[in-house]
Amino acid sequence: MVCKGITMTKQVQILLTRPLTVNLGSDEHGRAITEKLNPGLQHVDQKVADNWFVKAHCQELTHEDVQNGELQEQLAKAQGDLKVLQEQSDKATETIGKLTSDLSYRDKEIANLKIQLAKAQQTPAVAETKPKEAAKAKEAPKEA
Repeated sequence: MVCKGITMTKQVQILLTRPLTVNLGSDEHGRAITEKLNPGLQHVDQKVADNWFVKAHCQELTHEDVQNGELQEQLAKAQGDLKVLQEQSDKATETIGKLTSDLSYRDKEIANLKIQLAKAQQTPAVAETKPKEAAKAKEAPKEA
């Protein structure tokens, strides 16, 4: 794997108190190979860690530094996971709200349809009695 013009080798950890820009020589075209390092616990190429300038600005790593760095990485990952889960939760809450609204609308529509059905079922009974009454009226002799 090639990164910034240098071949990647074994990764090691270093602890920096301030940001550094390290000159690692030049590539086959004569361009300077530099690497910018941030303060704190860093994973770098062995070649970078062995650079005299880096060595001069590194602090000695303690077990606590390594643990702290690992905990910071785990915390950053957990915060990223939490953000993803929060976004999923927000979308699910929005979907639940929409579905609840749809369900409420459908419940009202069903109630209205039941009322219409009940009225429609009552109407034929009234309509059936009217033709019978009309037929009886036709059969009855007209008095003049």
